Amino acid sequence: MKTLLMSTCTHALNDMEFVFPISEILGKNEHDLVHFEDCDKKLLSKYDKIIICGTSMQDFSYIDNLPFFEKLLSNFEGPILGICSGMQILSLIFGASGLADNTEVGFVEIKTLIPNKLFEGNFQGYNLHNCSVNECDTFKVLATSDNSIQAVKHKSKEIYGISFHPEVRNQEVAQSFLKIYSS
Repeated sequence: MKTLLMSTCTHALNDMEFVFPISEILGKNEHDLVHFEDCDKKLLSKYDKIIICGTSMQDFSYIDNLPFFEKLLSNFEGPILGICSGMQILSLIFGASGLADNTEVGFVEIKTLIPNKLFEGNFQGYNLHNCSVNECDTFKVLATSDNSIQAVKHKSKEIYGISFHPEVRNQEVAQSFLKIYSS
């Protein structure tokens, strides 16, 4: 199975912080790194799953591209994991009303609300964001911190979003995503 690792970074330098570490976590699992602007449905058809990586706190260009993401991802049938801005993108294109202003930087305690395939129990995660997602009828909230929703899963599709950054701590979340959906 092949994974598309999608960058949402406006500046290629930010890939070093948000994308390359996810690639290292994936290790020998077959994957390609592609910036979202270089993606189309034909490219996506080559992949079984997608991980949409986060970007810097000052980079909101992905918000201006929500119609592009909606068109690109609406018919993708494989599992998707959105990290930080990736979670925001997925939530917004699949029905969330908007984002909440909510700056969180550093380690937070995350409380698991619903058993799921990516993680279990309560744990500490690393956040780096100015916004968090609002609740949405199409997603189940899997985990929260004191200030925000930390993880969601689409109610009928294998689409997950996490607000915390597994490239800093909790690498096993990205690894679990791969293991669950490998044949």
